[in-house]
Amino acid sequence: MRIITFLSIIDNQIDNASCIMFEEKIYDSLPEVLFKDKKSGKVKKNKFDPDRIYVSLLKETDLSKEDAEKITIDVFRFITSSNLKILTAPLIRELVSYTLSKFGFEIARLQNTRIGFPYKDLEAKIAECNDVDELKEFVYKGVIDEFNEVKKLIEGSDNSN
Repeated sequence: MRIITFLSIIDNQIDNASCIMFEEKIYDSLPEVLFKDKKSGKVKKNKFDPDRIYVSLLKETDLSKEDAEKITIDVFRFITSSNLKILTAPLIRELVSYTLSKFGFEIARLQNTRIGFPYKDLEAKIAECNDVDELKEFVYKGVIDEFNEVKKLIEGSDNSN
């Protein structure tokens, strides 16, 4: 599902030559996304790519292709119309989670959720901790506890949505 697909869905009236021109202009206007590379651990920048949302939804949730496309299109429209100055991978995940909730996909939202700590909570814990091992244990226990709570919610659902 490329940006051209989004354009076709958004406006079925566009001819092929116009689509190519619009695709290039839209791609050039997309914001850059800051993300942490999983292999190197370094923060990198890439152009926003709605396909990554779609693929992630299919991989990480039980959504159908049609529902994943619906969520992706809604998030794509929001991002491209928002004039965001800083777009990060966590923000995209938050927008996807909001959109999943908006459309009633509560289990998919839980499957999509990011597990961890709010910035200020972690900042305070780092400031108060004198021992690295104590901080590691706090983070590990907090993440595992939150994961297990989310897992219980997912497993306890009837998966009707």
